[in-house]
Amino acid sequence: MGRPGVAVPADEHQPTLTPRQADVLRCVVRAYVRDGGPVSSAMVAAELRCGSSSATVRVELGHLTRLGLLDQPHVSAGRLPSAAGLRLFVDQLMHPRRPTQQARSAIEAALDGAEPAERLRAASRHLASTCTLTTIGRRPRLDDAIVERLEVMELSADRALAILVLGDGTVRHRMVPHPGSRALVLRARALFAERFSGWTLRRIRDALRAELAGDGRGPDAPLLALAARALPTGESADDAVIVEGRTHLLHRADDRDVSGLMRTLEEKRVLLDVLDGLAAVAGARVVLGDELPVAALHGLALVSAGYGLPGQPAGAVAVIGPVRMDYARVVPWVALTAEALSGHRSAPAVA
Repeated sequence: MGRPGVAVPADEHQPTLTPRQADVLRCVVRAYVRDGGPVSSAMVAAELRCGSSSATVRVELGHLTRLGLLDQPHVSAGRLPSAAGLRLFVDQLMHPRRPTQQARSAIEAALDGAEPAERLRAASRHLASTCTLTTIGRRPRLDDAIVERLEVMELSADRALAILVLGDGTVRHRMVPHPGSRALVLRARALFAERFSGWTLRRIRDALRAELAGDGRGPDAPLLALAARALPTGESADDAVIVEGRTHLLHRADDRDVSGLMRTLEEKRVLLDVLDGLAAVAGARVVLGDELPVAALHGLALVSAGYGLPGQPAGAVAVIGPVRMDYARVVPWVALTAEALSGHRSAPAVA
């Protein structure tokens, strides 16, 4: 990130600014986020610490406008940051405000009280409340989950409950036919531990499919068929995506199509595609306005960060809200939430 008084280097697509131009743009964005309207040269001059006059600021505002970093709604109006200006601010000029230790303790406490299957929901709810923004959580891809073991619980003479314990502490369970005897139940558990413990769900499914598609008549074939029936059939968007704090977006939608926004937030497959389409980067990532791939979300901003335990598949947590967002506060909070999720692992609990 940039620092006050230091020239901001340009990348391939962003212009190089002088230290004063960087300070002016930073002031415009801050005032816009705070007040929501055009920012005058007098407002910028009052906020600058370098003692620049309104006339000097007007010159810099004009230069930033010609660079495409600011917009001027009317000739006599103040300036608003353009999409390019917001992008440069987020990438280079923003000074993140780190959450306090008390805030860090609060999210740790929220996760400490949650079962493994509910940690993402608890974190998303806490983030939505803290930032007063809508949050979207994406669970780690089910097919990439590491399977620790298979348990089989006898329910009746012809039914059993197959329980898969995953590496992140969550549990998946399905009803399966009883293998036939208590000895076969124990053998199924031992065979799975011997052959498949530590594999991903996708790898196990592929191996079982290939083996059962062969002769399928070996002594272990019935037990392998039971293991195949125990595996989840696939990932559903409803299970993979969590949305919390919808009303925060509703209250800050300005003149947008509120009903369209609410419909989009209910279309979890769309949200899943949005999150999965973001390239993995270290820390938080900010996607602005038309950079979002869904037309109904244009004019909004999304801040996301990946999370995951070492050696485990990654999930994501994100906030979505108006482009006029306090990025300096929100970005560190999203990153902190992802860090907290990455560092938690509790005893297994049924999903």
